[in-house]
Amino acid sequence: DHPSSSLGASRPCRDFVHTMLARARQTRLPWRSCRCLCTSAPRRGTDTDDLVMGARAAQRTNKMVDRLSNMYVGKNHGFDRKYAKSYERVFGAVEKEVAADVEQDVLFGRGPLGMEIEWSMPPVVTAVVEGGAAHKAGVRADSVITHINGVDASLPMPDLELDELMQWRPLRLQLIARTAYSKEIQGEKSELKPADAVRRHGVAKVAGALRPATCAALLEFVLAERARCAAEVEAEPALGVDRFSEVQTPRAGQDQPITRWDMRLPLAPVVHDAIRELLAGGDGTLGSTFDLLTGGSGAELWELGVVVSEPGAAGQPVHFDAPARCLFSAFVALQDVAPEMGPTMFLPGTHTQVAHRRFEAHRAAFVQEAPATVARLSAGDAVVYDSRVLHCGGENISTSQRILMYITFRCGDVDAQALGIHQHSIRGDLAGRHRLGELRSSSDA
Repeated sequence: DHPSSSLGASRPCRDFVHTMLARARQTRLPWRSCRCLCTSAPRRGTDTDDLVMGARAAQRTNKMVDRLSNMYVGKNHGFDRKYAKSYERVFGAVEKEVAADVEQDVLFGRGPLGMEIEWSMPPVVTAVVEGGAAHKAGVRADSVITHINGVDASLPMPDLELDELMQWRPLRLQLIARTAYSKEIQGEKSELKPADAVRRHGVAKVAGALRPATCAALLEFVLAERARCAAEVEAEPALGVDRFSEVQTPRAGQDQPITRWDMRLPLAPVVHDAIRELLAGGDGTLGSTFDLLTGGSGAELWELGVVVSEPGAAGQPVHFDAPARCLFSAFVALQDVAPEMGPTMFLPGTHTQVAHRRFEAHRAAFVQEAPATVARLSAGDAVVYDSRVLHCGGENISTSQRILMYITFRCGDVDAQALGIHQHSIRGDLAGRHRLGELRSSSDA
């Protein structure tokens, strides 16, 4: 090499090398950067936001666990009991708190109540969901609900009316511990008395209200009286309004003969004897049932007659006889009523304004969905009902007549005229003249 060129290049080369080494020290390779990220000190939740988020997550988790361990089985919704029992077999049953002997007055706002209720008379709280509205209000399991929005819960109440009452908001419940509630008031699970059954379901059966001999005598009189009245009306048509009453679906067709008719009964001796027998007796009899339902001895005899369904009679449309509490009636079978004879059908629990509103809005759908019962009676049996309850006579496809005596009393504290209910189905010489107390007194005599 030429000495002069070697010496001339030595300083620039040294400067270049030093510059490159300095830059290399300032630059981190990718693997070195990754290594620094992986080995950086971990955050341990010391940040405020982390602490808040962690607390919220813990609360959500604990709330879900509490829901599972205190699961709610409601009347109409909730987890099923089979699942609840399976959970208890694994994790153990949740201990119920012992209710204190204190009365409670609880007001609920919107939202679920958070408790399970046994719909007895009166209702009983069987479980309380921890963290729910009832739990926060201090409601304890095994408490008895005595009043619902001021309504006495120990009295029979139609299911539709009870459901609507429980949906009110605000909802006020008055409760007391079961231990402080007497067994008599608790309403132990036993068969309802006829008056209580009518209050709750709108209809009840009273077996053996008339003796077979009385039924036979009255049936013979009715058939003879029908022939006599028909002859009277044929001779003097004006008498028809006092002998017979209008009835729904009297003919199976426009040009068909009358197959369903309603005759008003006179207070002949055989009829009077039957009434005395019907109203005699104490607790659980037809007389005592009328007394409890109508408010006592001042109830007025409102209707008295027989309704006859001939073979081939068409079924009636479903209807109610009164729009409000006013009348209580009884049908009494004068012969055994077989299914093919078209016994009266009742829709229990429809003796309320709630049911009437739903019925008027969608009649066909309501009738199809509502539970129904048929009054299959033996001779002498009676079915007593609130005239608000929906009912109808069935189609008679048998070869026999179906003959029922009926008797109706008006509640002494209700003005029927103000409700638009006009008296009919009673002879003019009997209208307004007889009271329940008077007729029962003659029965006892």
